[in-house]
Amino acid sequence: MVHEAMLLEYSGRYLALIEWAAMQKLLMYASLIACMFFPWGLAPVGSGLAHYAIGVAAWLGKMAVAGCALALFETVTAKMRLFRVPGFLGIALMLGLLGTLLLFVSRSL
Repeated sequence: MVHEAMLLEYSGRYLALIEWAAMQKLLMYASLIACMFFPWGLAPVGSGLAHYAIGVAAWLGKMAVAGCALALFETVTAKMRLFRVPGFLGIALMLGLLGTLLLFVSRSL
């Protein structure tokens, strides 16, 4: 609600610009994540128009899957109670520490 409260003083074209910027940011983050972790369908440089069309279709498919995953995640976590947040933060901290430990162990081998 903190982020929504910042938008309460805007209306009209300024609110539309803020909403548009938020949509663009979400699209860019989703596109970066999809193209970095799922690089299939990328057209090589200098390839023909057919390869570019396949690349655009693959990107649109990745964005559709990302949108569905985001909608599912938002729906599932919408009713997460506030007192459960420290538990999730603790799990995230432990996973981060485990990843750091595994990085140091794998570099020493």
